[in-house]
Amino acid sequence: MCGAEQGAVRDYWRNIIHEKIEVLGISVEKCYVEDVMECVNENWFKEALSTYGVINMKLLMAAQEDEKLKKYISILDKAVVDEPEVLKAAGVEDKRLEEEASRHGFFSTLFWFLSHYKNQVFLLGETEEDTEAFCHFVEEKYPDIVIVGKDSLQEAHADQIDRVINEINSFSPQAVLTCSRNMGIERFVADNRKMMNTKILFCLGERQEIQQETGLKKGWLGKLLEKSTFKKLVSQYNEENEDTGKGEE
Repeated sequence: MCGAEQGAVRDYWRNIIHEKIEVLGISVEKCYVEDVMECVNENWFKEALSTYGVINMKLLMAAQEDEKLKKYISILDKAVVDEPEVLKAAGVEDKRLEEEASRHGFFSTLFWFLSHYKNQVFLLGETEEDTEAFCHFVEEKYPDIVIVGKDSLQEAHADQIDRVINEINSFSPQAVLTCSRNMGIERFVADNRKMMNTKILFCLGERQEIQQETGLKKGWLGKLLEKSTFKKLVSQYNEENEDTGKGEE
């Protein structure tokens, strides 16, 4: 490959890297699962904690009224769009990205990675029930992953938060995996991630794969209402911002 061709390839990938996905005033870097996992692989050997999380409709809607959730999204090293509706709302037409979001490609690839390398992980949920379901899921589906500890936030008061952080740090796991139903974990991460003694923090959000363990899997009607609410909110936001833009002209 000649120098000009190499330069063209670098420019192409640079544009891809800097491309953004923007919905409801929140912007995240456009990236594929492969890009995220390459970043994860690199960060195993760094001293600083790196944080990864999924972006879905529920989180984007809640962040409209919660500055702490906006902060959480902003501190993620990489954010993975986990629902095709988010891509559609952002006006992103990318078949590969849509397929990865529809099939929850990050979730399955991450667990394959952790299982393949027999990584030591700590599991954190919002409630004890969620954590136990999470643990059961990992033990059954990915027995090669080493679970060194588990805990839940339960009540998000100061004493409980300190206790959870101390529990994580006592194990010094290679990675912390979290799941949440009401985004208590995301708020916790926004405030406390730098206090945790681990290499990688994965915030997996609300997982149907895990919820079905507790019998609380979201039904099709609930999902349909969520999609409808999200679509209306995006439409309203876009209309209001179009009007604002016209006024400024």
